[in-house]
Amino acid sequence: MLLFLITFFSFWHLNLDFSNIVFLDTLMVILLTAISDNIRVYLNKKNRLVSNTVGFIYAFILGPEYLLISSIIILFSRTKHPEIGRKIYRTLIFSASYSLAAVFSYGYNPLLSIFLFLTFSKIINSIFVEGFKEFELKIFLYEYFYFLSLLPLTYLYTLTIDFGFKYTIISLNVLILILFYLMIKLETDKSDEKLRNIRIGKLNRVIGTLSNIIRDLSLKVPGEKVLDHIAEIFNTSLGYEYVLISLFDYRKNEVIRVTQRGIDQEKYEMIKNTFTPISEVMKFIEEKYQYGDTFFIPNADKINEAYTFQPRDVVNVDYLSENQNLWDPNDLLLLILRDERENMVGYISLDSPESGLRPSKEELDILTVFARLVSLALEHSQKFLEIKDQSERDILTGLYNHSKLFSDLMSYEHNKDKIFLVFIDLDDFKNINDRYGHKYGDEILKRFSQILLQSLRGNDKVYRYGGDEFVIILENITKENVVKVINWIYDDLEKNNLGITFSAGVSFTDESPENYKHIVEIADEKMYQSKKSGKGQIIE
Repeated sequence: MLLFLITFFSFWHLNLDFSNIVFLDTLMVILLTAISDNIRVYLNKKNRLVSNTVGFIYAFILGPEYLLISSIIILFSRTKHPEIGRKIYRTLIFSASYSLAAVFSYGYNPLLSIFLFLTFSKIINSIFVEGFKEFELKIFLYEYFYFLSLLPLTYLYTLTIDFGFKYTIISLNVLILILFYLMIKLETDKSDEKLRNIRIGKLNRVIGTLSNIIRDLSLKVPGEKVLDHIAEIFNTSLGYEYVLISLFDYRKNEVIRVTQRGIDQEKYEMIKNTFTPISEVMKFIEEKYQYGDTFFIPNADKINEAYTFQPRDVVNVDYLSENQNLWDPNDLLLLILRDERENMVGYISLDSPESGLRPSKEELDILTVFARLVSLALEHSQKFLEIKDQSERDILTGLYNHSKLFSDLMSYEHNKDKIFLVFIDLDDFKNINDRYGHKYGDEILKRFSQILLQSLRGNDKVYRYGGDEFVIILENITKENVVKVINWIYDDLEKNNLGITFSAGVSFTDESPENYKHIVEIADEKMYQSKKSGKGQIIE
């Protein structure tokens, strides 16, 4: 409102009179204002040169009516923020600055008037835009020097009578602006080169540290130390203030916090002891956020809103000047960790980069490489193997367990593999436990598990689903041969005289091509049909 009032009363005081407006002068004002305002010249990552002075200084010497025309043109300029509210605010900033400067500058000889207009407009603009807290003398003097560089040709314009020559002279101010643009661009290119060298140096340090980790692995350094090394790299070498490494326990459907950097210990303990289901993380694993094995989710608290952010290819000085590239406290950066079968086994969460910037595509590509190296390191670390083995193996039988089954099904579904699934349930196993005791029952389960492993092909997988229930996954096989495999198991069971039978149901991925987990339920239902049919049966 203040800017509007300043603009209104300044133009009111200037007594606008549009009766003497010249069409060619108006066209020239529009062209110079539009061209100069759309030449972006950044002095640093947050200060843009007031380039439209080229148009406004010409408007000033023609009269206050032309200042108003220039102000209106600003409203239609191309800007980073197309919202109408932001455009109106920007227009009021310049119209208030230049109109108020004009109030103090008219009424003197041309040279002094031009000098005063350039001086006052720069001072007023700095007050409106930067205020006193963000005022930088170096930036002010540089920009003021640019303003004053427009004075000679503008004054020469007032002394020239020939119209063609007058327009040529005033147009040369655009060349001065372009000269400043080239000077700053040269400096920017040097800064870009310096920025690249810094980043390359940082990358070399990280690669060196990672090589030390690989060496530690070969020396069988404890896994906990390896994980701490990895967290330390991202914290100190890559400059992320907060680092959290987590692994998945599919059996419990739980995210296990392993190590961290930068987080207050009390807060970390609270995070560590809070149950977080794997599904809570998986909701962020969407293709629109993915860059290799890295997922960047801007404003993760608003994931249901339209996704508009597109990371730039590389980081340069121009990248630093755009607000959309600034890191937001709600941004989420995840590096996915995978096992040798490309299954997700955990992730690294990175927050608050020292640059204060969101990652570029270049950085996301580098982070993907790091994620794969970390996956390799974790894959061989004692801690990872301990957690992975715990989450994949059944303690009693040594077979794969329930969580491993669903992890593999996710992998099969992702790759669109064709598989058969056999659901097995031992018949009347409860009677064995009741009659001979659970210890004897456990021995039967272990011996039956060994029979399954001995009867199957090398690439078949066997899981203890729970209790006396087992699941077999078979690849590259026909339905007829699946039945043959199950009959082999029956034959081996009879040879070993365990005195038990089982019922089985068979399902195929074509029965639920969009949800492989559902084929477990399908096979389970067929198994129960088998039991109702007299037990010891196979339902295909």
